[in-house]
Amino acid sequence: MGGLHTLLIIVIVLLVLLFLVSAGLCTYAVFPKRFGLDETRKIELGKAYLKGTEFPAKEVYTVSSYDGYVLHAEYIETDPQSKKFVIISHGYTYTRYGSYKYVYLFQKLGFNCIIYDDRGHGENKRCRCMFGIRESKDLLAMIEDTYQRFGREIFLGLHGESMGSGLSLMALQYKPDVKFLVADCGYGRLQEVLCGKVREVFHLPGTFAYLASFVCRILYGFSLAKINPEESLKENEIPVCFIHGEADSFIPCSQSERMHRINKGYSELHTFPGAEHAQSVETDMERYEDILRLFVAKVLQESEGGK
Repeated sequence: MGGLHTLLIIVIVLLVLLFLVSAGLCTYAVFPKRFGLDETRKIELGKAYLKGTEFPAKEVYTVSSYDGYVLHAEYIETDPQSKKFVIISHGYTYTRYGSYKYVYLFQKLGFNCIIYDDRGHGENKRCRCMFGIRESKDLLAMIEDTYQRFGREIFLGLHGESMGSGLSLMALQYKPDVKFLVADCGYGRLQEVLCGKVREVFHLPGTFAYLASFVCRILYGFSLAKINPEESLKENEIPVCFIHGEADSFIPCSQSERMHRINKGYSELHTFPGAEHAQSVETDMERYEDILRLFVAKVLQESEGGK
């Protein structure tokens, strides 16, 4: 009996340790350390290709999301006569100013740009990060607000980087009224990404990512394993331009490659040799600009042809 009692204690201790480690992992993911607004603006404007550029906001405003959560946004006007608009979603832990590099390119194409802070990021009230579950609905609120501000006749597209790409892809399940999406280095299955990070960062078996997902459901009410933006693509008819760095060690390029195959409607896939995570635009800005120009021109042509 003494041996059985000892074994039981050992099992209980191991289970408690597994729970605590898993809880630590999911909490680390759901409540990450986030960058400050001023910090990111300084970082982005300090980059060589953006030096001397200010991106003055025509208007700084807030948008109330589906559940009353307040999103902070900026409207950067390129041409008051232009009917071309794009909403740009930034990445995990960052702020709306991480979108400056894409504003720089879209302005060359005559787009007025709207940048905003993802839920829980930047100037917004801190809360748990749900990797697109709520954030995709926030994007819907941004889309509707944009139409209310600038009229239903505008040509509106989306651009997302990293988590911004993931939440934008998830928004496609709601059939938003947009003309295109540029999905840069996004994830199709979050669980696969988390397994890789658990092994790389914490030197633990990938199995812990599944345990963390289970514990996340208990602690925070949602499962990390069920965040699969690629599911939105199976019935999607909005043109998507997938962009991914081939050397991306954070979200593997294979995620975009698979989503390109899955997507029901028109899509393009462009990979950048040697580009790490979210570095495609900086690795070859001229090529990135050409990709955007040709993709948008094709979508515009199709849109006008369908009228």
